[in-house]
Amino acid sequence: MGEIKVEFEVKGFGEEKCDGYDDAIKSFEMLRTKTLPKSTTLEQLETIVSELFNEFKKSYNHPPCQLGAKVIIRAKEKNDQVIYLG
Repeated sequence: MGEIKVEFEVKGFGEEKCDGYDDAIKSFEMLRTKTLPKSTTLEQLETIVSELFNEFKKSYNHPPCQLGAKVIIRAKEKNDQVIYLG
């Protein structure tokens, strides 16, 4: 059936105390890639994102005030067919 390379980008932003400043925000991000079958469902992608959120929270020093993810599947067209990159 074929495989696709999927990129998962997770970003978190959190407030922090910083001497000499009224407000301070620190951001962290991580990028992971995974080769998955074309039959992968949205529910399966959500499970992977949830696992990455949990991993991110464990490595972050304090609770992020905002946490988000981007899921990327890269493709191009060749001879009227979709070709997945990666």
